[in-house]
Amino acid sequence: MRKNRIGSMLLSLVIAFGLWLYVVSYVSTMDDTTLYNIPVVMEGESVLRERNLMITGRSSEIVSLHLSGARNDLSKVNSGNVTVRVDLSSIDEPGDHTLSYSSITYPGDVPSNALVVESRNPGNITVTVDYRRTKDIPVRVSYIGDRSEGYIYDTESAVLDNGTVNITGPATIVDQISDAVIEVDLTDRVESISESFRYTLCDENGEPVDAQQITTNLEEVRLDMPIQQIKVITLTADVNYAGGATEKNTTVKIEPETIRVSGGEAVLDALGGAYNVGTINLAELDKTTNELKYSISLPEGVTNQTGVSEATVTVQFSGLKTREFTLEQIIPVNVPEGMEAEIINASVSVKVRGPAAQIDALTPEDIRAEVDFTGAEMGNATYRVKLTFGEAFPDVGALKTAAISATVKEASE
Repeated sequence: MRKNRIGSMLLSLVIAFGLWLYVVSYVSTMDDTTLYNIPVVMEGESVLRERNLMITGRSSEIVSLHLSGARNDLSKVNSGNVTVRVDLSSIDEPGDHTLSYSSITYPGDVPSNALVVESRNPGNITVTVDYRRTKDIPVRVSYIGDRSEGYIYDTESAVLDNGTVNITGPATIVDQISDAVIEVDLTDRVESISESFRYTLCDENGEPVDAQQITTNLEEVRLDMPIQQIKVITLTADVNYAGGATEKNTTVKIEPETIRVSGGEAVLDALGGAYNVGTINLAELDKTTNELKYSISLPEGVTNQTGVSEATVTVQFSGLKTREFTLEQIIPVNVPEGMEAEIINASVSVKVRGPAAQIDALTPEDIRAEVDFTGAEMGNATYRVKLTFGEAFPDVGALKTAAISATVKEASE
């Protein structure tokens, strides 16, 4: 029994000593420590926004704290779980403001009054405040680089998906910014541009502005700009030589002779090297000099860079003479089987043209007037008269001849 009592006493002594040692080492013993690189939290920025103010700088982002207190409490704190705050709500105008730390928060199981702040480094925080300003600035395109020959860069037709950028930031910086500049390098560009570009905020002299504190509503601006190949094409016309006019006695000139066009490579290749303005039937022209106007209507996708929308075709005859005859004998030919044709007109007036010598020698008897009834149907209709000339007049031709009226009916028995 005595031995058990002695053992119990010894155990109690050991436990008591351990408790005493714990209290002495961790609970009752005072100590101190320094915590470094504690972030400083700014409070009250919403109040600044309401006053149209904003922080543009501060003297320090972090603070060091020299703390003293019970060793047990100090062991629970570190730079990651201690928060130091600064209250900004007292600021009501721009400028530099020196502020004290408003509060220090420790982990939840360390009372706010458990530790003593022996010193702070820095001892306070200075913040710089400016007015908060918002404005819209225009987007400006700056083209750089050497442009390829044989292509047109249609900068006047360039389209931006956003013509302005909204910027917000310190008034002293916002007031410096004049426009948002996107830089487009045209070197070796031969295809139309349709892509987005990042922009640089610049002052009125085109110099970049330090815009780290500026926020914008856009990061990029899309540009669409046509780039087209340039080509010189010749204007031509189809000429139907008739009425005594031949290549030898007829001059056809087109003004302008050529035009410059632009477009995609495929559409220009399809266009070729010439554009036909129209067809000219020389039998319909009876003046020595004739001026005809034709509209230049290019295919879709081709742009006329010359700016001339109309071509003038001048047709001039040389060494030709025009003469008018009245023919009283009109011969029907190719009347359908079982039908007969009755020409209502007693005569027809015709104009002929050819070399002067042949025209002067020509008589009505040398002209044969025929009306072709191939495929005619019964009833009254008008028909074109065809003229032929004797062998002595190989260079004479008929000009546009008036139509005659005729009746086609069943042949009488």
